[in-house]
Amino acid sequence: MSIFSAIPAPLRRAVRAVLPAHFVDGVKDVIMRRFYVPGYVSRTDPLVFAFQRYVRHKPPRLHRLLFHVTDHCNLNCKGCTHFSNISPQRFADLDAYRADMTRLTEVFSGITEIFLLGGEPLLHPEIASFITTTRELFPESRINVMTNGVKVPHMPDEFWEAMRTAGAWLLCDDYPAGPTRAEIDALTRTQGVEIEWTDPREEFFKLPIDIEGKQDAKASFRSCRGVMNCPILRDGRLYPCAYTAFIDIFTDRYGVEGVDAGERDSISVADKPYSIMDFLMQPVPWCRHCDFEHKASYEWGRSDRAIDEWVVGECEDTTGPVTRV
Repeated sequence: MSIFSAIPAPLRRAVRAVLPAHFVDGVKDVIMRRFYVPGYVSRTDPLVFAFQRYVRHKPPRLHRLLFHVTDHCNLNCKGCTHFSNISPQRFADLDAYRADMTRLTEVFSGITEIFLLGGEPLLHPEIASFITTTRELFPESRINVMTNGVKVPHMPDEFWEAMRTAGAWLLCDDYPAGPTRAEIDALTRTQGVEIEWTDPREEFFKLPIDIEGKQDAKASFRSCRGVMNCPILRDGRLYPCAYTAFIDIFTDRYGVEGVDAGERDSISVADKPYSIMDFLMQPVPWCRHCDFEHKASYEWGRSDRAIDEWVVGECEDTTGPVTRV
């Protein structure tokens, strides 16, 4: 799944237990920036990429695609980078998803990994159909259904059948809430479904939003590889990250102006294949709002839905103006 997956989970946990979180995250950031340059958009060798583009005229291969099956969630995590803890209830439309994904079969020669997530995707009453549709259109992709685990023990047979038939993976976040790992592991074994766990979600990171947009967009984009830069499909457009795709949830909640994603912060799936790939591999204007200088880790906890969970500074109230510090 990532360069860090090769390190055994017990060793990763031991390192985090011994060393300060800010040190571990700092080392991880350096490794991602210096040695993991391809990021989540493309893993094709540059020479092969150029040959496929200019000689064979073959569509590019996308490494990773994210799709929100729901925007809302059944957990209330502080500072959620997808804004799911402050999102109103929203279920994705299956027909629109099928149309957009059908178009992406023409845009890309393949997609290595497709993530159905949210929010909490298991809240969607048609989640089984999303899994089935994804497999029909992308027979070779790895499909990950990313969940916080809370609803896993309560899913109907239809869900498990779709997972087995599609060969989809249950990618389970290890939160200090909900069913235990042992319970979910036992259930997936019984159902014949592959499962993979994230690192324990004992910590989240805060990547502050600079309301005034004073950051260097190119520098932010360079720092973002492997952090937030994952292509996201929403309403017929591709966005470079969750902030750009779902910032309207944030602005609607707090009435903040000047931070909305603009026309140049996403691209239509109807565009030309390499125009889309070029777009995803370059910074967008919104990158000036990502404040990597103040990126920090914090202990996982419940959200009180205050705006300062996402910005550097404080506000008069949850809908009031932001005061920069």
